[in-house]
Amino acid sequence: MLLAAIWPAIVLVSQHGIDSGLQSAGIFVIETLGTFLLAKRYVRDVFAFQHMVRCLALIVVFLLPFAAYESISGSPILIELFGKVFSVYRVVYDEPRMGLRRAQGPFEHQILFGVVCSSAFALSYYAFGVARRQMGRLALGPVVMAVFFSLSSGALLSVVVQAMFIAWDKVTVNLTRRWAILALLMISAYLVVNVLSNRTPFEVFISYLTFNADTSYMRVLIWQYGTGSVMAHPIFGTALYDWDRPEWMPGSIDNFWLETAVRYGFPGLLFMAGGFLSVCFGLGRLRNLSFEVAQCRKGLIITLCGLAFAACTVHLWDAPYVLLIFLLGSGMWMFDHNNGFASTTSAAQDAHSHWVTHPDL
Repeated sequence: MLLAAIWPAIVLVSQHGIDSGLQSAGIFVIETLGTFLLAKRYVRDVFAFQHMVRCLALIVVFLLPFAAYESISGSPILIELFGKVFSVYRVVYDEPRMGLRRAQGPFEHQILFGVVCSSAFALSYYAFGVARRQMGRLALGPVVMAVFFSLSSGALLSVVVQAMFIAWDKVTVNLTRRWAILALLMISAYLVVNVLSNRTPFEVFISYLTFNADTSYMRVLIWQYGTGSVMAHPIFGTALYDWDRPEWMPGSIDNFWLETAVRYGFPGLLFMAGGFLSVCFGLGRLRNLSFEVAQCRKGLIITLCGLAFAACTVHLWDAPYVLLIFLLGSGMWMFDHNNGFASTTSAAQDAHSHWVTHPDL
């Protein structure tokens, strides 16, 4: 994660100079490394992690009525309300889908609202804590509804992927090496599509995960020209300059991983994806965890997998990007057995013993 923050900063300063590139580089380092270290520092045990999950779910539940009102009435109520006093994001006007306006909420774009809401799905299912498990399951409905009102394929994909992983977890509970088997099945499906289709697996994937043909076609073009831009600038990327594409194509890249490679080259993608995978695979290799910690780990990994798939269809920036990095850092306490569940459990036991010994307190 240090390299994921430093390399883009080097690229920005080297290509745009100190005057123009230093501010963007500094913000990127703060949003990436700063956010990761903040989560690592303040989410230190299972109780703090569960509290974080409950706060995240509560935020989504709080936003749901506003999203429903915005989607049904067509009025972006939160942006209009706060816009009377503060500087806010501009209202994005897209064509209605299924007769509804795509809820933007307090974010810059509708898909960002949906992706943020989707991050609470698997975490609510697994990591509310044993005493509040039923409350976590009840939160799933509002989370799904909030994602629905965004009417964004990427956000819905995140929820679908998480739901599939949860279903696999329940069905294969007695199967050994079940996650390795799932990975093998996914790789096999990719290879089958690659062999049998006259399109690339990514193009097939995108064609079935968009609401209309125009969006699908544009994302295929972005993938084709974006990968071409990466090959033309493999090390330092294009930074904040225009990437290689026809003049009639928009400049946005609806793919977080591709955007990272285009802007910061293969090293930028390698460091970001490497940090992401090292956290997921590192957590997956941990053994002898208590039930509560194992549930937190499962919810976090499944959430990160859902967001990783969603990031193939949307670029993440501002608050949603910070949330993704924060979630990565929020699981680091699991690697430290001294600061994990064992220490907090011992502290709780010590407190209980002290109360038994001194009941007058």
